Amino acid sequence: MDRPPLRRQAIRRILILLSFIAFPVTMNYFSPYLIVESAFQGIVNGSLIVFASMFVSSLVVGRLWCGWMCPAAGLQEPLVPVNGRRVGRRAGLVKWFIWVPWMGLVLLAVARAGGYTSFDPLYGTVAGISVAGDAHRPVIAAYAVYFIVVLLFFGVAMLLGRRGGCHALCWMAPFMIAGRSVRNLFAWPSLRLISHPPACTQCGTCTSVCPMSINVQAMVARGGMENIDCVLCGSCVDSCPNRVIRYSLSAGR
Repeated sequence: MDRPPLRRQAIRRILILLSFIAFPVTMNYFSPYLIVESAFQGIVNGSLIVFASMFVSSLVVGRLWCGWMCPAAGLQEPLVPVNGRRVGRRAGLVKWFIWVPWMGLVLLAVARAGGYTSFDPLYGTVAGISVAGDAHRPVIAAYAVYFIVVLLFFGVAMLLGRRGGCHALCWMAPFMIAGRSVRNLFAWPSLRLISHPPACTQCGTCTSVCPMSINVQAMVARGGMENIDCVLCGSCVDSCPNRVIRYSLSAGR
């Protein structure tokens, strides 16, 4: 009979799988293109609201979204049995070369529009559905974008290994990394992982199950569980036979 922590991981996997299944509906709320297009028109669109929410939420819950709700996680984690190679830290630099100029373009677009002057959270969708299509964006074009995004993340995960797209491509992660950096600077109470190193037997289970290729065992050994790639999925928490790692709502860095 599964222990309660293992059932928690089953629930988490179901949530990210459902998020991936819903991606044809939600895709435009994560769109890096529509936020630019709407910015040139001075429109606050759905993706701007979502990205801002990710930053704000990360001030308290870090990258919990990435571990529990991200559609890309629902696509990539099932691929780990096919390519479970750990992804190196250098791959994580690639997303910053995407994010920095993209954010610069968004700011330029807003400046040229004279600031945000209108609000349309359903911008680029039909009745809130991303792939429904309309006179400006036919259904076939919407689905083409969907499959391009899916195949891109699929291909990078197959090439690099565990959640490779999250490391190298994700334009959303930097918002949460930035928010967590602010949280660490002020060290206010927030959701984090803590450990009890004396109880660790160095079995390596925590590292082997981490979907983000983090050397969790090394973090436990040094007594610090902060890592920019940690998505608070709790895989290490729930797999440790000695309960060395646990969630905590506490202050710290």
